[in-house]
Amino acid sequence: MPSIAKSDKNMARLFFAIDLPQELKNQLELLQKMCPFSGRPVSPHNFHITLLFLGEVSRHQLEDILEAIEIPAIKPFQIELNQFAYFPKAEVGCLEVAPSKQLIELHQHINRNLKQAGIHIKQSSKPFRPHITLFRDATVQSEITQTVDFELGVDHFCLMESQFNQKGVYYEVIEEWPTYEPTIKEQFFGIKD
Repeated sequence: MPSIAKSDKNMARLFFAIDLPQELKNQLELLQKMCPFSGRPVSPHNFHITLLFLGEVSRHQLEDILEAIEIPAIKPFQIELNQFAYFPKAEVGCLEVAPSKQLIELHQHINRNLKQAGIHIKQSSKPFRPHITLFRDATVQSEITQTVDFELGVDHFCLMESQFNQKGVYYEVIEEWPTYEPTIKEQFFGIKD
């Protein structure tokens, strides 16, 4: 686990997310150059799907957060990325993630674990709308009609920290969890489904 004590700050900007494999990040970087948005492009290293944004959290609370999260019973699943979206209030140009029962369950699982551990995070009034941000301070340059066809296999999730360095914002994985822990029988016989 990377050291969280790199900074003298007492607060960390944290969020739970699905980090994307490098191959998909590379494909999205190419797509970013052809999408209907302009603005401040997000670094491909930072592409992710936010599951739950925690905001500024005391570093003293980090260990409690890590201990609160249990491995859910959500078998690995596929999600589809198939359309662009624009969020005008946030000025975000993104790829929307098609709603998935398992993705919603994962979001709820994290929320429930934190509540059960007595960790209270300010809840967003907005509904959970999973997406991958491609541009910030974005404007729409052409009508959003183009569709895309990407699939992503999800078998783990992570806690990430938003850090600042000389190049700007950088997201670092603090800890990862699988979405499912196979039984001994599944492990022994190599059963996947």
